[in-house]
Amino acid sequence: MIKKTLITFILLLFAFHGFSQNEKLDDEKLSMRKQRPNYIGVTLGFGAGNFRDFATSPLIYNGNPFYLSLSTMKMDNKRETESVFSFAFGNYSSIYNNHSASSNVYIFSLFHSELFQLNKLSSEKWNVKIGGLLNATANLRFNPSLLNNDFGYEIIPTLFGSMKVTRDISSERVKNKKFLFIKYKLKPTSRNLAFKLNVGLINSVYRNGYVYTGQSSILNELKAFDDYQFKLFSGFRMNTVLDYTVALKNKNKIQFSYVWDAYKTGGDINKLEMAQHTFKITLLFNTNNK
Repeated sequence: MIKKTLITFILLLFAFHGFSQNEKLDDEKLSMRKQRPNYIGVTLGFGAGNFRDFATSPLIYNGNPFYLSLSTMKMDNKRETESVFSFAFGNYSSIYNNHSASSNVYIFSLFHSELFQLNKLSSEKWNVKIGGLLNATANLRFNPSLLNNDFGYEIIPTLFGSMKVTRDISSERVKNKKFLFIKYKLKPTSRNLAFKLNVGLINSVYRNGYVYTGQSSILNELKAFDDYQFKLFSGFRMNTVLDYTVALKNKNKIQFSYVWDAYKTGGDINKLEMAQHTFKITLLFNTNNK
């Protein structure tokens, strides 16, 4: 009886010890999650881009769109989560054989990204993360020169594979500098340089047929997505992001970015090609101030 009681006590002790360890690990994860800085980002940008829509014309349209976005980000060395809603707008034009045409373009984009640290490739100064990004982009274009086909739109959802490499270039001590005859001091600052590559793994498109004018307009039964088709594996998309981020004294951050984004849909006679170069300035407000 005593032996059975002793064995039962030892088993309960091990079970309690295992439960305590799991509880401790859960507490550590919860503590890390709470301590992970959370930012709200407000972005302004300006860029250059071009597109060609073979469904209506082989001409290339060029423009300089403005860019706005609102984002949330949770980030530390181990994990990074980001959600962004962006809006770009501008006038794109094409000149061919002394004939000019213009198209007002509006681009809405919503994406969510998850990145996790690769411990074996990371060090004190270098941080390597991999993960994925889900992006849904909607384009609206209004081109009066196309007459009945003046209004076009499509939705382009893409699942990306992502990799981000960050280099810590912080200055840890005061540095005395001189430019010509002007002396100045550089105070310690926390800053980093990061490069992110997103490659489309599943490229999809929800787009019209050969012409924008479907049969519904002829039958006086107007449908917004008449003759639209969804293709799960269609085309290709890739983008890169270069970020330079500086931490401020109030725990907020300012970020300067260059983004290149290019994609094309599938198809032969009705494919769309588009590329954008965007320079952005983002203010990152630390909501938990840690």
